[in-house]
Amino acid sequence: MLYQNTLQLAEHSQGAYEITELIEKIIKTSKIHTGTCHLFIHNSSSAILISDTADDSTKDMTADFMAQLAPSSIDSNENINSAMDAVPPAMKHARSQNELTIPITNGKPGIGVWQGIFLWEYKSAPIERKLTVTIMGEARHRSFRLSH
Repeated sequence: MLYQNTLQLAEHSQGAYEITELIEKIIKTSKIHTGTCHLFIHNSSSAILISDTADDSTKDMTADFMAQLAPSSIDSNENINSAMDAVPPAMKHARSQNELTIPITNGKPGIGVWQGIFLWEYKSAPIERKLTVTIMGEARHRSFRLSH
């Protein structure tokens, strides 16, 4: 069985936004019980990732780490040309991904108890994003008992 849906996500500015609940609803809609869920974000200035949900500081540390890998500018006092806005996100994208595949177990994302699925937006200006969710697997089969 195959299910696919492309969504327009709400505008978000720079930061990480949990989309686990949205993915759970899509998996439920697909009626697939066991299989895989593939997520693809249609741009290179945001990413999809799995991160810890037990502590919000973990999300902040991830954002801080990526900011150090690809800072917004060499010198924070220097005004940079708006055309250069794409350079730091491109460097960040080299260390992240625009697709993610997770297992589906018992009709739910097969991620850890303290894990969540996040959209990580690099750009400071709010922007809509397109996300394609493709789910492959088997629907739950009801077992029937034959009586004699």
